[in-house]
Amino acid sequence: MRRGAARSNVILEKGLDQLYKADLHMHTRYSGPVKHLRLLRARDCYSQPLDVYRRAKQRGMDLVTITDHDSIDGCLELLNKLGDLPDFVIGEEVSAYLPWFRHTVHIGVFGHNEAQHRDIQRLRSNGEEVVEYLRRNNLLFVLNHFLHDFSNTARLHEFIERMAQLFDVFEVRNGTLQREHNTFIVALLERFRDHARPLGFVGGSDSHTLRRIGRVYTASPARTREEFLRDIRQGRTQVFGPHSNHLSLAADIYGVVLRYYPTVLSIGNGEFHPLIRLRSLFLGIAFTPFLFTPYVAAVRHMRTERGRIKVFSRLLFGNQSHPSAPHEVLRTGRIR
Repeated sequence: MRRGAARSNVILEKGLDQLYKADLHMHTRYSGPVKHLRLLRARDCYSQPLDVYRRAKQRGMDLVTITDHDSIDGCLELLNKLGDLPDFVIGEEVSAYLPWFRHTVHIGVFGHNEAQHRDIQRLRSNGEEVVEYLRRNNLLFVLNHFLHDFSNTARLHEFIERMAQLFDVFEVRNGTLQREHNTFIVALLERFRDHARPLGFVGGSDSHTLRRIGRVYTASPARTREEFLRDIRQGRTQVFGPHSNHLSLAADIYGVVLRYYPTVLSIGNGEFHPLIRLRSLFLGIAFTPFLFTPYVAAVRHMRTERGRIKVFSRLLFGNQSHPSAPHEVLRTGRIR
């Protein structure tokens, strides 16, 4: 029996209340602008770091991290306010470009410092150099939602094989992705598990609002932060939590939009120059009649993603549907 399978039995026997849990994919206001709404100067997320930390603890997370896009400012702000926290680890979602595939991947990095953050940012134009740096510095890193937005079907096999060579830990449950996507990733990666090099599987909510925090999480029988991070490296974790659907995704989009308007209207907010505030407010008002758009966008996005996964499944597994992933990996848990 594989070590991962034996550990999974321990997890199932202990019960959720006795497991060490962490949502390993959460964003704050430091994640930068929404790339599709740059004209509005809308942020990717409006959650404050302290609010994210408190909500994660309320949802039963034993360890908290913040994984903003190419920034650790949210982590540093939280630590400056609360001091050194034994239940917190610095995190970041690094956008790294792979020139050979002309594709950007998102790498979750954990436990690094400010100097290492700057080094990583300088290497982002070549994702393989980023991975080499992370290995050299013995940093924990995870490949997040790695087939999301990948469209080069002609090089699909090559891309998957290269990712399996570069990464040891994969995000297999993303709270913003639907069941078809998440289960496909697990079934695919099971092919690369072996005795000599166990793969680590993790999950996170990918929350851009407080609503989703802690709904998807990674768990292990660990008792401390250090044991938990070691369990991730050794493939001794399970993922729990619901998949997404078009209603859940639309709710997230509306959550960000509803935080945008108060930010623009807040006179005491120094984020906007008065003229930029006026322009953003005008554009925001002009957008109001189209408030149904996020729902339509969510439906179309989910439909497109399902179609992409069907194509990938046919290319990789033939006409048969992709094999089911092991129950102990896919089990859905509930949070108190």
